[in-house]
Amino acid sequence: MAGGRHERERGQALVDFSLAIPITLLAILAVFDFGRALYTYDLVSSAARIGSRYAIVHGAACTLAPPACPATSSSIQAYVLSKVNGIDPSLLDVSANWKTAPGCPGAPFQGPQCIVTVQVSYPYHFLATFGWTIDLTSSSQMPISQ
Repeated sequence: MAGGRHERERGQALVDFSLAIPITLLAILAVFDFGRALYTYDLVSSAARIGSRYAIVHGAACTLAPPACPATSSSIQAYVLSKVNGIDPSLLDVSANWKTAPGCPGAPFQGPQCIVTVQVSYPYHFLATFGWTIDLTSSSQMPISQ
Protein backbone atom coordinates (compact mmCIF):
# COMPACT_ATOMS: atom_id res chain seq x y z
CA MET A 1 0.00 0.00 0.00
CA ALA A 2 2.75 2.38 -0.87
CA GLY A 3 1.36 5.87 -1.47
CA GLY A 4 -2.28 4.76 -1.44
CA ARG A 5 -3.65 7.83 0.32
CA HIS A 6 -1.53 10.24 -1.71
CA GLU A 7 -2.64 8.70 -4.98
CA ARG A 8 -6.30 9.32 -4.09
CA GLU A 9 -5.56 13.01 -3.37
CA ARG A 10 -3.34 13.50 -6.37
CA GLY A 11 -5.69 15.80 -8.35
CA GLN A 12 -7.12 17.67 -5.37
CA ALA A 13 -4.88 20.72 -5.79
CA LEU A 14 -5.92 21.06 -9.42
CA VAL A 15 -9.61 20.97 -8.46
CA ASP A 16 -9.09 23.53 -5.67
CA PHE A 17 -7.18 25.80 -8.03
CA SER A 18 -9.80 25.56 -10.77
CA LEU A 19 -12.52 26.51 -8.27
CA ALA A 20 -10.60 29.38 -6.69
CA ILE A 21 -9.09 31.09 -9.76
CA PRO A 22 -12.34 32.43 -11.31
CA ILE A 23 -13.38 33.99 -8.00
CA THR A 24 -9.92 35.50 -7.49
CA LEU A 25 -9.78 36.93 -11.02
CA LEU A 26 -13.28 38.39 -10.69
CA ALA A 27 -12.30 40.07 -7.40
CA ILE A 28 -9.17 41.56 -9.01
CA LEU A 29 -11.21 42.78 -11.99
CA ALA A 30 -13.80 44.33 -9.65
CA VAL A 31 -11.11 46.24 -7.72
CA PHE A 32 -9.59 47.46 -11.00
CA ASP A 33 -13.03 48.47 -12.33
CA PHE A 34 -13.92 50.31 -9.12
CA GLY A 35 -10.68 52.27 -9.46
CA ARG A 36 -11.65 53.21 -13.01
CA ALA A 37 -15.05 54.37 -11.75
CA LEU A 38 -13.43 56.60 -9.12
CA TYR A 39 -11.09 58.03 -11.75
CA THR A 40 -14.01 58.75 -14.08
CA TYR A 41 -16.01 60.40 -11.29
CA ASP A 42 -13.02 62.61 -10.50
CA LEU A 43 -12.86 63.61 -14.19
CA VAL A 44 -16.59 64.44 -14.22
CA SER A 45 -16.23 66.54 -11.05
CA SER A 46 -13.23 68.33 -12.48
CA ALA A 47 -15.08 68.99 -15.74
CA ALA A 48 -17.92 70.69 -13.85
CA ARG A 49 -15.47 72.93 -11.98
CA ILE A 50 -13.59 73.76 -15.20
CA GLY A 51 -16.86 74.73 -16.88
CA SER A 52 -18.02 76.97 -14.04
CA ARG A 53 -14.61 78.67 -13.83
CA TYR A 54 -14.76 79.35 -17.56
CA ALA A 55 -18.25 80.83 -17.17
CA ILE A 56 -17.39 83.13 -14.26
CA VAL A 57 -14.55 84.84 -16.11
CA HIS A 58 -16.48 85.06 -19.38
CA GLY A 59 -19.53 86.92 -18.06
CA ALA A 60 -21.33 89.89 -19.63
CA ALA A 61 -18.69 92.35 -18.36
CA CYS A 62 -15.84 90.41 -19.99
CA THR A 63 -13.62 92.55 -22.26
CA LEU A 64 -12.83 89.85 -24.83
CA ALA A 65 -14.33 89.76 -28.33
CA PRO A 66 -18.07 88.90 -28.56
CA PRO A 67 -17.74 85.22 -29.52
CA ALA A 68 -15.87 84.60 -26.25
CA CYS A 69 -18.05 86.80 -24.04
CA PRO A 70 -20.50 86.29 -22.55
CA ALA A 71 -20.17 82.55 -22.11
CA THR A 72 -22.98 80.45 -23.52
CA SER A 73 -23.95 76.84 -22.87
CA SER A 74 -22.35 75.80 -26.16
CA SER A 75 -19.09 77.68 -25.51
CA ILE A 76 -18.86 76.16 -22.02
CA GLN A 77 -19.51 72.70 -23.46
CA ALA A 78 -16.86 73.17 -26.15
CA TYR A 79 -14.33 74.38 -23.59
CA VAL A 80 -15.00 71.50 -21.19
CA LEU A 81 -14.79 68.91 -23.98
CA SER A 82 -11.43 70.35 -25.05
CA LYS A 83 -10.05 69.92 -21.51
CA VAL A 84 -11.31 66.42 -20.64
CA ASN A 85 -8.97 63.50 -21.33
CA GLY A 86 -9.29 59.81 -20.54
CA ILE A 87 -13.00 59.30 -21.27
CA ASP A 88 -15.15 59.31 -24.39
CA PRO A 89 -16.06 63.00 -24.89
CA SER A 90 -19.03 62.12 -27.12
CA LEU A 91 -20.78 60.60 -24.06
CA LEU A 92 -20.11 63.61 -21.80
CA ASP A 93 -23.17 65.81 -21.28
CA VAL A 94 -22.44 69.40 -20.23
CA SER A 95 -25.19 71.91 -19.43
CA ALA A 96 -25.13 75.38 -17.90
CA ASN A 97 -27.79 77.67 -16.49
CA TRP A 98 -27.73 81.10 -14.93
CA LYS A 99 -29.86 82.56 -12.17
CA THR A 100 -30.21 85.77 -10.25
CA ALA A 101 -28.56 86.58 -6.93
CA PRO A 102 -28.21 89.71 -4.79
CA GLY A 103 -26.30 92.28 -6.86
CA CYS A 104 -27.08 90.56 -10.16
CA PRO A 105 -28.11 93.10 -12.83
CA GLY A 106 -30.94 90.92 -14.23
CA ALA A 107 -31.74 88.88 -17.31
CA PRO A 108 -29.95 87.11 -18.93
CA PHE A 109 -28.22 86.76 -15.53
CA GLN A 110 -24.72 86.68 -17.01
CA GLY A 111 -23.45 89.83 -15.28
CA PRO A 112 -21.29 90.14 -12.18
CA GLN A 113 -22.70 88.54 -9.02
CA CYS A 114 -25.16 86.36 -10.98
CA ILE A 115 -24.88 82.62 -10.33
CA VAL A 116 -23.85 80.08 -12.97
CA THR A 117 -24.33 76.34 -12.47
CA VAL A 118 -22.58 73.84 -14.71
CA GLN A 119 -23.75 70.23 -14.58
CA VAL A 120 -21.79 67.39 -16.16
CA SER A 121 -22.90 63.77 -16.49
CA TYR A 122 -21.29 60.68 -17.97
CA PRO A 123 -22.61 57.10 -18.31
CA TYR A 124 -19.99 54.79 -16.82
CA HIS A 125 -19.96 51.17 -18.04
CA PHE A 126 -18.58 48.60 -15.60
CA LEU A 127 -16.50 45.78 -17.03
CA ALA A 128 -16.89 43.28 -14.19
CA THR A 129 -20.71 43.27 -14.32
CA PHE A 130 -21.02 42.74 -18.06
CA GLY A 131 -23.12 45.73 -19.07
CA TRP A 132 -24.10 47.47 -15.85
CA THR A 133 -24.08 51.28 -16.31
CA ILE A 134 -24.38 54.13 -13.84
CA ASP A 135 -24.64 57.84 -14.55
CA LEU A 136 -21.88 59.81 -12.87
CA THR A 137 -23.09 63.38 -12.32
CA SER A 138 -21.48 66.43 -10.79
CA SER A 139 -22.31 70.12 -10.71
CA SER A 140 -20.45 73.27 -9.79
CA GLN A 141 -22.03 76.61 -8.91
CA MET A 142 -20.15 79.92 -8.69
CA PRO A 143 -20.91 83.67 -8.80
CA ILE A 144 -19.81 85.43 -11.99
CA SER A 145 -16.87 87.70 -11.35
CA GLN A 146 -16.95 89.83 -14.53
